[in-house]
Parts: sequence; C-alpha cells; structure tokens
Amino acid sequence: MRVEELKVSEKVKLILRKRGIEELYPPQEEALKSGVLEGENLLVAIPTASGKTLIAEIAMVNTLLREGGKAVYIVPLKALAEEKFQEFRDWEEIGLRVAMATGDYDSKDEWLGKYDIVVATAEKFDSLLRHGSSWIKDVKVLVVDEIHLLGSRDRGATLEVILTHMLGKAQIIGLSATIGNPEELAEWLNAKLVMSEWRPVQLRRGVFHQGLVVWEDGEVDRFSSWEDLVYDAVKRGKGALVFVNMRRKAERTALELSKKVKSMLTRGELRKLKELANSLEENPTNEKLAKALQGGVAFHHAGLGREERVLVENNFRAGLIKVVVATPTLAAGINTPAFRVIIRDTWRYSEFGMERIPVLEVQQMMGRAGRPRYDERGEAIIVSTTENPGDVISYYIKGKPEKLFSQLSNESNLRSQILALIATFNYRTVREILNFIDRTFYAYQRKDTYSIEAKIKEILYFLMENEFVELTLEDEIIPLPLGTRTAKLYIDPMTAKVFKDFFKYIEKDPNPVGIFHVIALTPDMVPVSYSKRELSKLEEEYYSLKDRVYADDPYLTYDPYYERKFFRAFKTSLILHAWINEVSEADIVEKFPVEPGDIYRLVETAEWLIYSLKEIAKILGASQELLDYLEKLRVRVKHGVREELIPLMELPMVGRKRARALYNAGFKDFESIARATPRELLKIEGIGAKTVEAIFKHLGREVKIVEKPKKNTLDYFLNKQ
Repeated sequence: MRVEELKVSEKVKLILRKRGIEELYPPQEEALKSGVLEGENLLVAIPTASGKTLIAEIAMVNTLLREGGKAVYIVPLKALAEEKFQEFRDWEEIGLRVAMATGDYDSKDEWLGKYDIVVATAEKFDSLLRHGSSWIKDVKVLVVDEIHLLGSRDRGATLEVILTHMLGKAQIIGLSATIGNPEELAEWLNAKLVMSEWRPVQLRRGVFHQGLVVWEDGEVDRFSSWEDLVYDAVKRGKGALVFVNMRRKAERTALELSKKVKSMLTRGELRKLKELANSLEENPTNEKLAKALQGGVAFHHAGLGREERVLVENNFRAGLIKVVVATPTLAAGINTPAFRVIIRDTWRYSEFGMERIPVLEVQQMMGRAGRPRYDERGEAIIVSTTENPGDVISYYIKGKPEKLFSQLSNESNLRSQILALIATFNYRTVREILNFIDRTFYAYQRKDTYSIEAKIKEILYFLMENEFVELTLEDEIIPLPLGTRTAKLYIDPMTAKVFKDFFKYIEKDPNPVGIFHVIALTPDMVPVSYSKRELSKLEEEYYSLKDRVYADDPYLTYDPYYERKFFRAFKTSLILHAWINEVSEADIVEKFPVEPGDIYRLVETAEWLIYSLKEIAKILGASQELLDYLEKLRVRVKHGVREELIPLMELPMVGRKRARALYNAGFKDFESIARATPRELLKIEGIGAKTVEAIFKHLGREVKIVEKPKKNTLDYFLNKQ
C-alpha cells in the first residue's frame, strides 16, 4: 500500500514522505485497514522492526487532526520514552505539540494539558490518573507499547489497571512482538487483532552445538567455537549482539572478545574508541568497560550508569562499537538491532535456583537480529552446550511464547490498587470495587467471583485495621488521611505501614542510617544483595552502629529469611550513608561490591521514599523540626552531599564535585560567589568557562569568557603569531 492511498489527512502523508516513507509494510497496511482509523481498538502482534510504532503514530495523529483531544503513548522505560519523544517531534511541524512525562509521582502535571501527544511511563500515567489530572478526560487514544509486559511482575498490574480505567473512554492500541495468548488479550480489550510473521529483514534462526550451526531449515554451517560467530560478523563489517545471563559474565565475555576484535579495527576506529574510553568517569565498572571499548567491544547491563548505557547504545548503532555483550535489559524495546544475535545462555539463576529463560524473552532477543536498510537478513543463534539442537529449535524457535497472566493476583499489587480505587477514584462500597475488578484482565482470566471477593475483603480488613480507610455506619468505605496520601504518593500501603510502625523511633532519634534502613525494609525499595564473605563485615558495622538502627536485632529471631532481609537493608543503608557523605562513586563501588547503576537506582528510589516518609510524617503529626530534617536529607540523597553544600546545589552545572570544590575554595554561599571575579572561579578544579558563565547568569550577572587556546594546538600557534 502506497502512502498516497492512505485515507488520512494530507498533513500526515507530508510527514511520512519527509521521513522517506513512500510505501507501507504489509502488516502496517493490514492494521490500518482493520478499523483503527475509524476508532476501533487494535492489538498488533508483529515482529520487531516491522513498523508497529508507525501504525500507532498514524492512528493517533489521524484522530487528533480529525477530532482534537489528546493521545497518550505508554512505554516501559524512561530511555524508551526519550527515544519516542524525539521520534514524535516530527509531528510538531503540522502543529501538534509533544511532551514527555516520567518520574515525580506526586503531581497533577496540569501543564501537560497544553500538549497533544504525551509520552509517559505506565507508572507516571497511573499516578496522573490517581491525582485526577483534568486533561485526562480529553484523551482520545491510548497506545501501550510492549503490551506483553501486562504479564510482568514489575509493572503488569499497573498496565492492567490503566487499561481497565481507560477501556470505553479512549481508543486502545496495544503493540508487541511476542504474545503467547493474543486472542485472549484482544477479546478482553474488545480489539481487532493483527498478527503477522512478516519482517522487513529476513530472520534466519539456528542453534550452535559442538562446532556446528544447525539452522531451522535444516542447513548446517561449521564454526570452531561460538566466539567465531562473533569474529565472523565483525570481519564482514557487521555488528554482533551477545546475550548472557549475568552481569559478571557480560563483563568477562566482553573483555575476552575485545582482545581479538581489536586486531580487526582500523587506526581511525582505534583512536575514536580510545577517546570514548577516556571520556568515562572513573570507577571499577567503567575501568572494565574502558578496557573492552578499546577493543571495539562493550558490555551492557543494569549495573552501568545511564550515561554509559546511552554511550554504548549510540555507538553500537553508529557502528563504532562492533560487539555488545548484554544481559536481557537491552532486549526491552530500545532500538539496538545487530546483524547477528547470539544467545549464549538459556538458563539463569533465580531465587528458586536455576530456571529456563522464558520463550517470550528469548524470542525478544532474537528479534533484535537484522537491521532494516543495512541487512538483507539477520541471524539469531542460540548456543547449546548440552541439549540436542532439534529440541532447542522446537522449544525456543518454533515454540509459542508463554501466556500472559494477570499480575493483580499478587496481593501486594491488588492491595495498592484497591486503596487507590477508594482514596482517589471515590469507590465507596465492596460492590463498586468488585464491579471495577470484574472489568480487569484478572477477573476475565479467573472467572471465579467468589475467590476474588474473598481476597478483596481480606485486603479491606488490612486497610481498615491499619487506618487507611474506615467503614461508616451507612456501610460506606471512606479513605482516611493516611490512605489518601499513600495512594497519591504512589507507594505500597505496606510501605506506609512500615513508616507508621517506625515513626515513634524516627521522631525520637532522626538519623540517616536508621532512616535509610527503614526505607530499605519497605516493599518499594529493592535492597542490594550481599555475599557470604560480606556478612561478617556487615555484622561488625551493625554492632558499631547498632544504637542508630531502629529495627530489631536480627539475632533475636531465628528466621533466616528475616536475617537476610535485615542485612540487605542494612547494606543498602550503608551505601546511601556513604553517598550523602560525599564518598566517591569509585570508593562506594569498591567498598560495597556494587555497580554504579545500582547506586543510581538506590538514590532515585531513596529520594522518593524519603519524600514519601516526610509526607506520611505530616499525617502522623510530626514536628516542623522533623519535617525540615527529612527535607534536608532528601536533598542530600538527591545530590550526594553533606548538609553544608545544599545551598550550592541550586547553581546550574554544579554537581557534588564542583560544589565541594567551590566550598573548599571559600565560596560557601551565593553572596561570596557573586562577589568573585571570573578569574577566581576559573582557578577552581573542575570549573570551566561555560560553568562560570552559567553560574553568573543564575545570579543575574552576564559574563562572557573568551578561552585561550590550549598550548601545543594549531589555534595556540596561530594566536602567538
């Protein structure tokens, strides 16, 4: 189908042509003829790179131009939100305004009402629903990208509740590459289903076993080792993606592969890669990354910092990095295709021991093979050391992805959502709550009203017992202040209960170690783990800081699970305590075997939980002194600074290192900085011309600094003449 045949506004066709799109792919044509342009709900299950996003874009923009209103595009990750936001800005040329919303779950964000297309994470949109943002009533189209995450433990329940709220109020468009039970999901959504195996780049799939690649069509190729599959791709001028099951394995494998890949690179590539490696901030994880990068290889996992992950993704797409060894985090929808994908592991450790990686995840990884416009075909190869290749082909290549199951069956998820129904959506009776739950995928799958009702009543007893809600004489369930604030803060009611239980201790003796330990004991914080070797050191630290910790001594109970939970939380509190005392990232990584990415995750979650603790403390009648203490602690966590640096954190381009350098040089407040000359500030380590200009502008003073050329450069030589 050619673009001019589309029954949409000429404005839409204009943008498509500007992108170089003259003809639609077959699945796109089928989807756009399904009734989606007339407002029908749609579920699209087609391979990666087959143009799912464009289907949603055309449908969204068509509706907005025809009827007005707003469209919301939901993604699972902040990085994906940024990617889609940049993509959708093309539509600003025809007068549509695009915004992005992630983070800050305690705001109505009414400013989003000025925009036509809003890209948001599921959690952010759910929080906006809870806050009753006025512009949500104008949402005409809701797109859920990676809708198969409805079955994930992390965010499945949130997605499901969003969809339940919006069903019948907006057109629903669900996008995915892999769904095990698409017919069931489409039926629940009252949506047309478009399924296809068509790909713009042919995908060849096979299994490497004992020196042979056995392809699904029966052909066989010989390679001496799985590593040769990587080197072969690089020799052809192609990229390779290797998926492994653990972070440490990703790092080891990348370093090993880089030794040989390095010999295949040009001098120009080696020079650029060295520059990339030198640009990394120093810490033990980045040292390994820098070493691998100099050989044209990188690793990618959740332990890397956000900047490092983006650097790896961008330079892999650009072709400078030839090979990326990743844990499955890279398969989660971010645009990083490669000619050859090698899946090194199909088993991984879990809390229950070794378990198979789900078919859905492996097929998502395989879907990364083949780059549109670059490759005629892509290759996805599973490495099997013990299993027969035929069995692996049957299970992973020809097998169906696992069915999606509702995550509202998890009591923690259901507890949070039921409180939200009462506290923010004004549901007042068990019958009203049951009617809502009856519309969910959970009820659609269970078809067991009695057991669902029993579970809901059990949760209501918990909420009443802990003073989140109360039952009136008229049998109405009404929210109490604690319940309303908990729901709007977007925290688990169990987290608020922990805050309430420990409040008397916090009020009596507020201290960072104790507060960090409390927030790390809540279900909203995933604490870091520790090894057996670390336990004795953690015990020593605990006994030296015992008077600051509010929780019970783990040795007063004989529950090994509690002991493990206690010390995981304690280690987390020690990391956060080091962070706010300006211990360098490298030293934290070294002292507490932890990755930079884990530090950033802990810091982000801790900042939100301390803010939430402060808000719950208000409800519990805390003194202004305690509230001020908690606010200062929140800011310290956000920036990783001691208290005296808090005022300097308002300055632009000033982080924890520059703030400390300014303070140590005697510039302890805005007044002393305002009196300084640019020359005085430029003498301080880490403070350059752009930073000085930005600082003075913030203080209401325009300064322009002309930097002298660096010595031994051409500019320096010419300026000397």
